[in-house]
Amino acid sequence: MTYDPRLAPSSPAPPDRKPAAVGVIQVAVFLIAIATPALYFMLMQRLVGLMADREMWDLNEPGDTPESLATGEFLYALVTVIGLPILLAVLAILSAIGLHKRRRWARVLTAVWVGIMLLPLAAWGTGAVILWKTVPTPTGTKQYFLGPIDPIMLNAIAGPIAFLAALIVFILIFTRRVRQWAPKQTAVPGPPQPPTFNSPQGFAPQPGYAPQAGYGPPQPQPNQQTSWPSGPTGPRS
Repeated sequence: MTYDPRLAPSSPAPPDRKPAAVGVIQVAVFLIAIATPALYFMLMQRLVGLMADREMWDLNEPGDTPESLATGEFLYALVTVIGLPILLAVLAILSAIGLHKRRRWARVLTAVWVGIMLLPLAAWGTGAVILWKTVPTPTGTKQYFLGPIDPIMLNAIAGPIAFLAALIVFILIFTRRVRQWAPKQTAVPGPPQPPTFNSPQGFAPQPGYAPQAGYGPPQPQPNQQTSWPSGPTGPRS
């Protein structure tokens, strides 16, 4: 009997309703992206503190402002704190839409970019909490406050939230329900097919003979007339 892949047992069917874990992932990826703009306010506040320290040593240039330092000497930091939220927002949109459409690539993409961001987010959250506990708020930074919250406190809140959201996503993306929701390949069983049989080696079936299952010589059909071979000479008298 030959192997027919359509007769093989199929994988479990994906769930019809979206699992709650997928919804949590779709929300959490946006929390990561929304939290990161807090880095911009921390950068500007730290530049104000840097200018105050330089003022003590008369190192400031005429016309120096936090904005001029950000676009000049610390341009790399400005590009990072502006570009990172944009990049994470794009990745969050791709992950959310792809998971909604049950695409496997979205599950893989989410696991990759969230896994890469785990350690940086942990370092950000930890460092922001340490700064909030140990560093006083510089004077002259009211323009960078978010209501009554100063940038250091804002980052001490946003950093741990972003890390916890990333950790939850990274755990849920490997759960069985999420993998079933966006499977590698959805197995669709084909129509049942009768098994096929191979002829015994060295034997070619002739018309009128039905091959037997397994082994044994061919058997004549009931309506088939058997012809006996004649000898080299006629019948003896």
